[in-house]
Parts: sequence; structure tokens; C-alpha cells
Amino acid sequence: MIGKFIIRPLLAAAALVGIASVPAAAQCVVGKDQMIDPLKFDSSSYEIVHKDSGFAFPSLVAGFRRECEMTADFSGNNFEIGYVKEIEGQIVDIKIAVVHLEDLDAKNHYLIVKPDLLSHYSSASIMSEGDYFVSGRPDLEAFQGIFDGEKDKTPWHFSLTAIDYGYWDARLIASYPQHIDEPAQEALMELIKAFQWQTPTDKPTEDGEP
Repeated sequence: MIGKFIIRPLLAAAALVGIASVPAAAQCVVGKDQMIDPLKFDSSSYEIVHKDSGFAFPSLVAGFRRECEMTADFSGNNFEIGYVKEIEGQIVDIKIAVVHLEDLDAKNHYLIVKPDLLSHYSSASIMSEGDYFVSGRPDLEAFQGIFDGEKDKTPWHFSLTAIDYGYWDARLIASYPQHIDEPAQEALMELIKAFQWQTPTDKPTEDGEP
């Protein structure tokens, strides 16, 4: 029993840091025929759908455009989708990941990913961190950190939000130049609002169907 509770957090840390560390390796999928499990393409709505959880990712949402035609970085039932939005000539970059890892709440999800995220910026500092209330969804546990740092000698603002859906956990990482902070924060809130009503299915059956 002791081994169970020690090994699972270690495996969780390895998996979470792995998927957070390799955005450059994300696969840009150009057409529906190239879609790889665990994702499928809904041609009627032009959405990417994660088959096991039911999470749907439109090509356009709240003014954000899905990167490439389809962008994914995943291992097993973990995957990542990228979105971008131009504000005042600058890009707001969003990475959304959905993972399944046992014995992991929103705060610990956040704490595992946070060090790796901070390592990508120089002079990184924590502006705020704590429990995050997802508007209209009191049933969801979430934890968020907001940070300042520098990227290519430019002041940068970035954040990490982890949400616990039960069997599934979601993570949203946002980054953008600091001087567009106010409109970027407003855009980010609209993006979270657009996704907040999605409720993933529970644990899939052995054949992969919910």
C-alpha cells in the first residue's frame, strides 16, 4: 500500500513534466486522415475531439485560433492543444493539456508542472498563486499561478491554471509580452469561459469507448 502512494506521484511528475517540456516536438497535423489516437476530427464542426474524455477543441474559439490546422503533443491518454491570438501585433500563446493521472489534485498538478514552466524564462517571479474559482462551476477544483519573467530580453507574463475534473485533469498555460497584459488577461478569461461548460466523460471502458 505504501508503494502505491509513493510510486504514483513519481510517475505523475515524470509524465506531467514530460508533456510540459516539449512544445517544440508538438505534431502539426494538417488533415483529418493524419489524426492519431487518442484524437478524432469532427468534420461537421471542424473540431478536434479527445475520444476518451469527449473534450472538444474548435478551430476558432473566443477569438483564438487553433495552431496549424491541428496541433497535438500527447502520450497515451495525455495530449496538448495549442491556441494563439494576436493582440496589438503580439501573440498570446495558449497550451491546453488534458491528462489522466491517479491520486492527483489540482494543486499538486500545478506544483509538479510549475518548476519546469519557470525554467523557460529568465528572472521569473511569482506574482500570485492560490485556489482559482472557475466562474459558474463551483464543482471544479482549480489552482492558478501568475508569473512575470523575461523571454529573449523582453518582459513576459505567463500563467498556469490546473483544473481537476475527477478522472481527468486539465491544464492551461498562457504566455505573452507583459505590455499587453490587460487585453491578454481579458482574452484569456473569455477563452476559459468558452471551455468551462465542457464536462468530460468518466473513465473509458477497455475498448476505449466512454
